[in-house]
Amino acid sequence: MPAGVVALASEALANDLVRPVAGAAREAFDLAGDLARSILPTPSERSDTPSRAALSKAVLAVLGGRSDVIGVSVLDRRTGVWWHYRGDAAVRSGSVSKVLVLAAALRKAREEQGRLSARQREQARLAITESDNASADALYAFAGGHAAVAELARDLGMAATAAAEPVTHWGLTLTTPNDLVRLMERLTRGSPATHPDDDAAVLDLMTQVIDGQRWGAGTVRSDTVDVHVKNGWMAVGEPWVINSVGDVRGAGRDYALALMQTRQPDQDSGISRASRIGRAVFAALEAPLR
Repeated sequence: MPAGVVALASEALANDLVRPVAGAAREAFDLAGDLARSILPTPSERSDTPSRAALSKAVLAVLGGRSDVIGVSVLDRRTGVWWHYRGDAAVRSGSVSKVLVLAAALRKAREEQGRLSARQREQARLAITESDNASADALYAFAGGHAAVAELARDLGMAATAAAEPVTHWGLTLTTPNDLVRLMERLTRGSPATHPDDDAAVLDLMTQVIDGQRWGAGTVRSDTVDVHVKNGWMAVGEPWVINSVGDVRGAGRDYALALMQTRQPDQDSGISRASRIGRAVFAALEAPLR
């Protein structure tokens, strides 16, 4: 066989051998990247550093001392430090669960038809930006109700939410401040459980919440500070539940925040306190949390 033919044959054989190895290496690299993004810091109630003590003091000052009806969770993305006060306390979600409901509906649509219909996309917009309940009802039914939301929560690492008692209405979903921060991190970092385009769509809607509903985590929005936010307020058997989840970027800050309040005497005072907590966290995080 001519030398040139032998060389070509050898090159082809080498390529056939190398190609699967290179493909496997790329897959391993991608898997390692997915794994690294999927690992979140561990939340802690420790207040044994100056920055944690300052954050704890700022939050407790708003609460008027330690409280058994409010939970706060803060993850500083600059350092990866995650502080919480009663962050594992389960509370009825109210409308903050619409973020999870929409994510579940987007996953169902991608599995079955590729994307939400035009009508469903409008329902998504209304459910997040205006907190429209009828739109959330429709998306919840389409996604598969509590079972679908709980399954997605499990896949996102929201263990307390996934294990909570089944409910018949999205607003009664039990979750925790720490799980809501996990949700924000999964949407931001990406997760095998959801598609990046769907995560981006949810986050985009969370930047468009109407002015009257941009309190709590979103109260610090300005020309130099961007926020994603979704709030929830609901009168259940324990007067009012007032909750807020979101994140903040700008003025040197980058953090996720969730706060949940039960047994609030009325809607206005709960919203006012949520916004005071939002401003206190922003001020305390002028320096990175360590």
